[in-house]
Amino acid sequence: MFENKCLNLCCISVASIIFGIVISVSFVKAEYSLESNIDSSQSYTIEKMSASGEKEPAQEDIEEGELQEFEIRIKGMTSVNSANTVKEALLKCAGVKAALVSHEDGIAVIEADVDMIDSEEIVNAIEKAGFSFVEEE
Repeated sequence: MFENKCLNLCCISVASIIFGIVISVSFVKAEYSLESNIDSSQSYTIEKMSASGEKEPAQEDIEEGELQEFEIRIKGMTSVNSANTVKEALLKCAGVKAALVSHEDGIAVIEADVDMIDSEEIVNAIEKAGFSFVEEE
């Protein structure tokens, strides 16, 4: 009788461990799937904006001058959320009309009015958001 109780306890323990592993793997796969869906939807949005020429205005009451694209290297972005944080910070800068940020490539492409843009303000906004501006070598 004692052997049956020990055997039952061992079976229950092994079954619990296997169940825990299966559940853990399921959560990891679900999280990865959700993250890849978010990444692909952000990529789709960036491609759609680039194709349609749609702009996100930073400040609507500013008179438009000559717009130019600038590519900025940013260190420390690891997720879509960090890219969105950088994008929001960049759009608050004077002269910035649109911003496309990729955490995968570590870059931000901004479209800005060359007469109004202030490079120090952009670097400060990136650093205030918790990331590092990477100077070109």
